[in-house]
Amino acid sequence: MHLTPPPADALPPWWKGWQGVAALALALLLIAGGLWYFWPAKEDTGCAKGVPGLHWAGRGAQRECVGLMDETAYSFDPRLKGITDRIVQENRRVRQQWDKPGKGRSRIPYVKVAVLTPMTDSDTSALPMEEILTSLEGAYIAQCRANGCPQLSPAGSTGIQGKTPQIELVLANEGRSETHWQPVVKQLAALVTGDHPLVAVTGMGVSIPETRAAAEELSRLKIPSIGAVLTATDLNAPRLFKVSPSNVDYAKALRRYLTGSPLAKQRGYLVFDSRDDNYVKTMRQAFDAEFGDYIGRRRASFVGTTGHKPAGIPKLFYNAVNNICLTKAQVVFYAGRDRDLADLVRALSTRSQCGHDKQITIMTGATGAFTQGSAVRGLLRANKITVLDVSATSPAQWISGVHAPSGFKPFLQALRDLKFSDAVMDDGYAIMHHDAVLTAVWATRNVTGQTGKVAPDVQDVYNEITNLHDASTVPAASGELSFDDASQGWPHNKPIPVIQLPDPLKHPAPPYLVP
Repeated sequence: MHLTPPPADALPPWWKGWQGVAALALALLLIAGGLWYFWPAKEDTGCAKGVPGLHWAGRGAQRECVGLMDETAYSFDPRLKGITDRIVQENRRVRQQWDKPGKGRSRIPYVKVAVLTPMTDSDTSALPMEEILTSLEGAYIAQCRANGCPQLSPAGSTGIQGKTPQIELVLANEGRSETHWQPVVKQLAALVTGDHPLVAVTGMGVSIPETRAAAEELSRLKIPSIGAVLTATDLNAPRLFKVSPSNVDYAKALRRYLTGSPLAKQRGYLVFDSRDDNYVKTMRQAFDAEFGDYIGRRRASFVGTTGHKPAGIPKLFYNAVNNICLTKAQVVFYAGRDRDLADLVRALSTRSQCGHDKQITIMTGATGAFTQGSAVRGLLRANKITVLDVSATSPAQWISGVHAPSGFKPFLQALRDLKFSDAVMDDGYAIMHHDAVLTAVWATRNVTGQTGKVAPDVQDVYNEITNLHDASTVPAASGELSFDDASQGWPHNKPIPVIQLPDPLKHPAPPYLVP
């Protein structure tokens, strides 16, 4: 019997079976490879290996490394390597005492205090590298005193109450003109929680609009900030404090000096920087308010050299000198940045050509002594020019024991124990940054001393800064400072000594004290 064979099974589609799986895998691989090749790669903006808190910002010549640094050293500038290495070493010691205290030892808690300031510079930046360096050195001295660094003698750490929490110093670079404050403040805000929170931000750069913007944002985030060298009267924010006097206080200190001096009957002339700079603008306003009877309409402007926004040709003092000659003024009120003052001295040294051969006194206010004074000392003497600088600091007087604040001696001992030269104090930035960090430490330990908290938060520290008065004044290197909630963050009782160049005052009077 003949049987018809059954129909053959249909062949499976090609995409089934091992051949199909292999083909599909190959296709997916090719597609993924193409996407990887053509997809724009995420740019790596890190600027320091092993320091994730730092990143590149800006373009071209304005490109710079900004952000946060604490436990891994990075030198924002070669001139800062020595001090950044020392701060990182101390930060590691602080962490070690918590993470691995050693057999039989208790863990020592710590909190973070930031130093927000430019750590790069340029020919036109408001902070030159020399002042950035001394700022960090002063902050480090305060950190060491608070932590009881092994290098310190007992005299170098006296006056710092309590031993905990220890202080980790976070360096926050906001760029040479404070241009990149926004992302850096955002980074700082992320540190306010955890076992070792950020409790305060110190430094705050100089008196320019970017500083006020940063202070306002920190205040919005409930973070207290303490300006070291801020003097512009309009530089205020709800949680911003200052350890320096204001420009109004500088003017009042000059008025007190002028009233009792032979210059009281002389005619005045105002020379002011016309740029949109909070310091020079409010210094001019303070001079007008305090010395209107001396100045009247006698005034001339110039364009200063600092700032990232062009405002004209800088340092043209020709008209000012001619007008000073014409009016025979002998007292010049200078409302400008310190680095432009030497050029005014050079311009005034030619005034004999227009018939002015009388003694001239330039009056100004600044954080420290006129830093370029040594470069023009010969011109000052040869051309009968005197500079009277009311200042936040006067280390030369204080070292000799003349009207020295009670907190200056232990600061000086610590500075020398840590092998810094006395010259570190000359520009005033080391002293004032030390005092800003010390104020943060004082408030922090006031909280822990009362509550027993291991680590207070930013609200606790802000509340306590407003209570740093009466029995809780801060024994800062530049004066016994008091703070409250009613003075827009300005300190009470801050002394303002008078520094004279080229020859120092023989018998300086007790300094003016901020009310």
